[in-house]
Formats: sequence, C-alpha cells, structure tokens
Amino acid sequence: MDTNVLISALWSRRGASSELLRLLRLGHWRLLLSNHLLFEYEEVSKHCAADLQLTTDDIDHVLDALCADAEHHSLLTRWEPRLVDPDDEPIVQLAVEARADAIVTHNIRHLKPAEEFGIMVLLPRELLTTIEAKR
Repeated sequence: MDTNVLISALWSRRGASSELLRLLRLGHWRLLLSNHLLFEYEEVSKHCAADLQLTTDDIDHVLDALCADAEHHSLLTRWEPRLVDPDDEPIVQLAVEARADAIVTHNIRHLKPAEEFGIMVLLPRELLTTIEAKR
C-alpha cells in the first residue's frame, strides 16, 4: 500500500482506501511494511495532519495500528532503479523482496513496472473486489 492510499483512507472514511484499512484490522489481507515505508507514511501523514483534521498523536495511533497488523521486512538487496519517481522505488523493492502479490496504489502509472516481477498493481477498489470475491 503506498502513502497515497493511507492518506486517502484518513481523508475519507467512505472510500475504498478506508475500507481496506478496516479489512486489514479484521485480518482479510496483510500489509507488508519496511522501515522506509513506515517513515514515509509518518512524514507525509504528519505533514497533512492539519488538513486531515488530525493531530500528530492521532497519526501516531494510526501508524501504531498499522505496525501491529503488518508483516515487517527489511530492504536487503542493492536495488537497480526502475521507476520514474525514486521515492517509489522502495515500494517496488519491498514488494519484490517480500514476494507480494500486489501493490495497492492510486499511482498505477508510476508503479506499473512492478508487473515485470509478477506483482499486480491495483487500485484500492480492485483489491476490495478481490477480497470480497474470496469471502
């Protein structure tokens, strides 16, 4: 899950991104998390906290909950850049090294190269559809 999905979930409690967080808490899917991705979540969400009508303590509670439900991974190997945006590289690297099935993002265009590794690149609503089909 990229940072934009997290911000979308915090922005609106009605959208697909928010529903994904609810289903994460219920154990219907597994979030893969690296320190790099967690720090990005923290930086971006705290930067947006006032716009989201949240405090930094609220953000810390959200991040704690994500950490509690996540599968943690360290980024191990040297990584050859493949993406236009270097900030997105650790997301693909994490997905490859953790053998993820999918990356959930609103940024399909920039993360599309992950498909070269057999990783699906899905919008939040597409992952919801997949989860609902399995339930």
